[in-house]
Amino acid sequence: MIHLSEYDPKLEGIWWVEEAGTSCNVYYLEQGRTLIDAGNFYGMLHEMSEVFDISLLEGLFITHCHFDHVGGMGELFDWCNPKVYAHMDTLPYINFRHVPFMKIMEKAGRLDKVVMLRGGEKIQVGPHLLEVIPTPGHTKGDICLYEHHNQLLFSGDTVFPSSAAENILSDADKQLGDMGQLITSLARLIPYPVDILLPGHGVPAFADGAAHVLNAYIESRKGVEEDNIQPYLDAARMLSEAGRPAQALECYNMALMLDPANLEALVYKGATLTELQHYDEALACFDKILKYAPNLEEAVTGKGFALLGLGRVEEALALPGFAARLKEMGRGR
Repeated sequence: MIHLSEYDPKLEGIWWVEEAGTSCNVYYLEQGRTLIDAGNFYGMLHEMSEVFDISLLEGLFITHCHFDHVGGMGELFDWCNPKVYAHMDTLPYINFRHVPFMKIMEKAGRLDKVVMLRGGEKIQVGPHLLEVIPTPGHTKGDICLYEHHNQLLFSGDTVFPSSAAENILSDADKQLGDMGQLITSLARLIPYPVDILLPGHGVPAFADGAAHVLNAYIESRKGVEEDNIQPYLDAARMLSEAGRPAQALECYNMALMLDPANLEALVYKGATLTELQHYDEALACFDKILKYAPNLEEAVTGKGFALLGLGRVEEALALPGFAARLKEMGRGR
């Protein structure tokens, strides 16, 4: 086991058991009182017992139903009696030797230990506030867990760390998954400011975890769509709405690398530059648009605001229709 505080002080109290064979990554929180995924290799709990008192384990979160994430529960329940948190859509698909997990829990008198999640719950785990984010697509009932205080994402098999050159992407289970749902789930994750990404497989990303989420969303869409520009535009819009204009700007720049004349990307790039108070760059962007589309209202308005930001009020008010637009906006407030 690796104490992740060795990599970042924000990970104090979080331990990582690295995947091996047919077992996923497993994470321990709150000095061993909470477990994220149960893994699937015999002896893991013996390793854990060298650091923690396993009998104190209180909660187990299951990210989805695949056996490399749940197989360790058989051994786990010989040692302790934790609550099991899992999405309501994944519980029916957890089986042990073709016996449904819920039947096993019922026979053992432990049904009261099963907590059915629907998504949106916020659960306090020691110092960690975990938000349950439903992310179906890899299977029917996947979840990710977002830790708000330190901006950590336990991503299960929904997102893996990968560079743009590698593109290590999750896939949809042939029986239980759906790529369209998975893309929608990845879009749901984009607004979250993820610093550290703790995946179900592979080495955690200890910086800029949000970039890995964004990469997974864009590359997954590019894998099923012919239009390679629209994923960047949609991601930029979501980032902007989430109050992350710098990241939105990066997406607009990527779209413009693919199509330098894309008016939508140019207009919103200019607006984003204005929001970031990069007024000179915004003005140059809107002037470029107006050179080819002199009557585009969005570009005229955008140029006006860039000029205002530069203190060039008279020039702004002299733009066709800009003064009237300002009055109209004032009445709308």
